[in-house]
Amino acid sequence: MKLHLGCGALRLEGWENVDGKAAPNVDRVLDLHTELGQLASGAYEWVYTSHVLEHCYPDKLPEILAHLYRALAPGGVLTIATTSLEGIFFNAYAAGYKMEHVVKYLFGDSCSYDTPLMAHRQVFTEPSLTAFLRAAGFATVRPWGINQYPEILRLNDCVVSNTFVSLLLEGVK
Repeated sequence: MKLHLGCGALRLEGWENVDGKAAPNVDRVLDLHTELGQLASGAYEWVYTSHVLEHCYPDKLPEILAHLYRALAPGGVLTIATTSLEGIFFNAYAAGYKMEHVVKYLFGDSCSYDTPLMAHRQVFTEPSLTAFLRAAGFATVRPWGINQYPEILRLNDCVVSNTFVSLLLEGVK
């Protein structure tokens, strides 16, 4: 089985598409912070999550990654795209992007009380995310590229449109 965590309106065919909100393309609704324990142990060969981890509360991130590690089968891969602090600084701010765009990359589409799931609660560097993944049990942590996975490239999610501010890492169980 393959898990697309935080799928939103985008569906990966042949995957279990999971999100925190019900939508037509969502197979299963799970709260990222409280319900990942419902994922079966060792059930997934691949978990893909794109621009989801930055929405997690920082104190919950270790538990979230531990649940994802547990849900992976031996040799399974957790493929992550998330917000990169270096990407925001070097590819947006230093390149002269309007400040409203830089703020959006840092804090999300909305920090509104009405849309709390869209707020960014943290941002990552490669060393910081690597440390979190290793602490969760991933012995192998490596970069990946969107051209490496045609089905992700075809999905055309925000990692494709925002590669310049994305950190692309994966952990192997």
